[in-house]
Amino acid sequence: MLSRLLIVVCALWMLGGCTASPPARPTDDTPPAPLLTSPLPIFYDAVPDDDVFANLLYELLVGEIAGHLGQLDISVEHYLRAAQLSHEPQVAERATRIALIAGAADLAIEAVQRWLVLAPENLDARQVLAALLVNEGRPEEALGHLEYLMQRVQQVEDNGFGLVASLLSRSQDARAATQAMRLLAQRYPNDIRAYLALANLAAHHQDYAGALLAAEQALRIHPQSMPARMIKARALSETGQAAAALESLQRLLQDHPDNHELRMTYARMLLRERRFDEAQTVFSTLIQRRPHDSDLIYTLALLHIEAEQYQSAERLLRQLLELRVHEQEARYYLGRIADITGRPAQALQWYERVSDGDYWLEAHSRAATLHAQAGRLHTARERFERLRFESVHSDETVRLYLLETQILRDQRAYAEGMTLLNEALEFYPDDPQLLYARALMAERLDRLDILEADLRTILAQDPDNAAALNALGYTLADRTDRYQEAYGYIIRAYELVSDDAAITDSLGWVLFRLGRLDEAEIYLRRAHAMLEDAEIASNLAALLWARGHYDEAWEILRTALEADPAHERLLRLQRQFSHDE
Repeated sequence: MLSRLLIVVCALWMLGGCTASPPARPTDDTPPAPLLTSPLPIFYDAVPDDDVFANLLYELLVGEIAGHLGQLDISVEHYLRAAQLSHEPQVAERATRIALIAGAADLAIEAVQRWLVLAPENLDARQVLAALLVNEGRPEEALGHLEYLMQRVQQVEDNGFGLVASLLSRSQDARAATQAMRLLAQRYPNDIRAYLALANLAAHHQDYAGALLAAEQALRIHPQSMPARMIKARALSETGQAAAALESLQRLLQDHPDNHELRMTYARMLLRERRFDEAQTVFSTLIQRRPHDSDLIYTLALLHIEAEQYQSAERLLRQLLELRVHEQEARYYLGRIADITGRPAQALQWYERVSDGDYWLEAHSRAATLHAQAGRLHTARERFERLRFESVHSDETVRLYLLETQILRDQRAYAEGMTLLNEALEFYPDDPQLLYARALMAERLDRLDILEADLRTILAQDPDNAAALNALGYTLADRTDRYQEAYGYIIRAYELVSDDAAITDSLGWVLFRLGRLDEAEIYLRRAHAMLEDAEIASNLAALLWARGHYDEAWEILRTALEADPAHERLLRLQRQFSHDE
């Protein structure tokens, strides 16, 4: 006993105390512990004798000191012992909080159970214990505590089931949380509030089949309940029964034609199902009733753009500018409409008026591209350089490098493109997107050594990169005589992505180079059917010409040249066909 009391005295001295009497409650000036910020609890009421008091004091002080030092496992151990010695609920509460901070769920359950013994009506203790039990997958044990909480809240707010559902929505174990709510609802089979809470909780945890069952139970209790009918419609939609969901909402709208939120829900569901014409009609009705609702106007404008109804979209976007809401988005989409409809000068003006927001980068990079297309390549490059300087995220900067590189490829400024990509890779070494772009640029400059090195670097990082496998294989098949090696890369890409037109074309081309003409024709025809592309058309035409199908080869070549009259590979093939005839 003497040694233990000596430790206590030393501890008191370390904490700034020097008296043998029970410690006073800490003052407001007491500095908080690094992890345990609540004050040392009251523990000296009803202490039966000096030995118990000394043991209690020892456990508390060692627990407190360990907490200050960040040794939470030791702190929990001593506070749990203190909670068993003390009759003060604050001690058990503190033990619970420390165990929760330490992530020791089993110890937290032990501590909070002691807390409830000492304060059986404490709602905080009930909530903590119920939540812990559910998180540990023990919903049956949590049920009594959840019901107690529900009844207490119900006496005051008439929202007890909602409180329980809110508590369970934060659970780490969604299945156990839903099961706990279901068990509680089953105790009140005629209370619609119980099943509405269950349906909402199940939907929150994405258990839409469970939400549907709960909503149907609620409707058996009250067939005209709007909340239950709305939850049911949502659950039907989420479980792949979109037609039934929309029909359900239509009937609900007939009963409640003036309910704005209900009509909005119906309109959003139409959008989700890509029934744009019907969604437009509903949104137009909503706007007639709320002509200055900017969110409605913006949504309808996007719908008109989706339906290529550009005049209507433009009118609504200008209305947003007049209302001074969604201004950045409106300017961007006005630019997009002008861009799509062949008015580049007007598009440029709108893009350059986007000053911030989600579309800032897209608007200004597109503006730079328009400068390049108008022959102002120097201006475009200056814009891209400024955008990179103003960009704050590395992924944005990389994207800007790639966009400028594409412009240089389109302008056939391959050397400048290579210089730009070399600069980009100094800042972002081994970035796979930049390496891939440089490989493609290197192919244009006949630097197959750079192409191969860059693609192999990508494959060292990501052996299943189908794009790199395909690019390396196709180049080897097209530009070298390493056909068997090329086949290995391409067949691997095809095994990874068999529905890609470019990879299918590569497989056909390498089979052609290997002399396996029957197989080659199968894959080249398949690729041509998948995508009308000049490169693919040229490969199929070359194969057909080699097999003696001259008329079909000429027809495919002429059709491809009509779509892309300046394509180098097509023009080269045209010269070859003309020479061979």
